[in-house]
Amino acid sequence: MSRSQSPPSNTLLKRSSPPDGATPEALNVLPRPAETNLLVVTYRENLDAWLRDWRRSVGDMPSEVGFVHVGDATRSAAGARSAASATTSVPSSPADTSPVVKAVSDPTDLARVGVGASEYLETWDGNGRETVVYLDSLTAMLESVALDRTFAFLHVLAGRVESVDGRGYYLLDPSAHDHRSLSVVRELADAVVDLDASREA
Repeated sequence: MSRSQSPPSNTLLKRSSPPDGATPEALNVLPRPAETNLLVVTYRENLDAWLRDWRRSVGDMPSEVGFVHVGDATRSAAGARSAASATTSVPSSPADTSPVVKAVSDPTDLARVGVGASEYLETWDGNGRETVVYLDSLTAMLESVALDRTFAFLHVLAGRVESVDGRGYYLLDPSAHDHRSLSVVRELADAVVDLDASREA
C-alpha cells in the first residue's frame, strides 16, 4: 500500500507515552490551517483533556472537527455533543460549535469505529478542505485487538484517507510493542516520524 509521494498520505508517529498522556509533539506535527477537516479517533479517557492539549499546543480548532471516541470513559468534552453509537450522530462540526462525538464503547468493535470514521470522511469529501485523520493511539488499539485485525482495519482506513486525498497520522509507543508488531504496522505507513528524537534534539 505504501507509495512515494509528497506529502505522505499516512504517517506513523513514534512517541513514548508520557505519564499524563499528553502528546504535544504529536499535535505539533499535524497540519493546522483553518481550512482543514480534522477527524480524531481517540482512546483518551477525557476529551476535555484532548481539547485542552490541542488549544495549548496548536491554538484554534480547524474548520471541521469530529471525534470517534473509543472505550468506556468520560466523554464530557466541554459540551461536546455525544452520540450513543458511531452510526447515529450527524458527522459535521462548524468551528464555532462543540465537536460532534461518535462514541464506540466496545474497543474491540473496529467495524463500528470504521463506520464512524467513514461517515466523517464521506461527509467532508469535496468540501474544498484538506482532511486530516489522527489516531490517538495505535498502541491502545493494539492493547484491545489482535495484530491481524488491527492491520486489516488500518489497511482500510489508510486507503480511505488516500481516496479523499487526505493525510493520516497514527500515534504509537514503540516501547510497548514487539519487533513483529512494529514491522507489520510500519508496512502501512508512507513515512515514519520519531517524535522522541525530535524532542531530544
